[in-house]
Amino acid sequence: MTKLSPNAQSALNKVIGSHTSYRVAKENFEAELQKELDSKLESYVSDRNTSVKLADIAGVPRTQIGRAMGTTNYRTVQDILEEAAGTINTTQSADKTWSVVETSNGWELVINGLGAGAVSGSAIVAGVDGELIYVDGDPFVVPQVYRNGLAEDIIEVIS
Repeated sequence: MTKLSPNAQSALNKVIGSHTSYRVAKENFEAELQKELDSKLESYVSDRNTSVKLADIAGVPRTQIGRAMGTTNYRTVQDILEEAAGTINTTQSADKTWSVVETSNGWELVINGLGAGAVSGSAIVAGVDGELIYVDGDPFVVPQVYRNGLAEDIIEVIS
């Protein structure tokens, strides 16, 4: 290391001090921005996690779910499902013909191979005055549930 004059040493110390301040400020700003980004993406993450959970319940192979999200890493889907397990309220019938998932839009009812026509679909539903009411999605889901005598079980879950 070269011996510096007092003036040069002072200038070098100023570089060290200002660079240290810069690094600390940058780390703080990045942490603040990451928190803000996470907050703004929260509803999108929730919707994605719900969609992945519903696809998994519907029997879509996890490799296909991953590909739909642009990844071939099986662990990505597994991690999302594990995260969703703690945050998404899901109830599934013993025979797996229906499930309900609490979403930000309400209760999503998913039917899989239900009834004589093996009907599958999903709809946002609500329980109003002891009745299952269609809100959005596939309009045939609620009538199919009533035809198969499952409405009471589902109303019990969402009430």
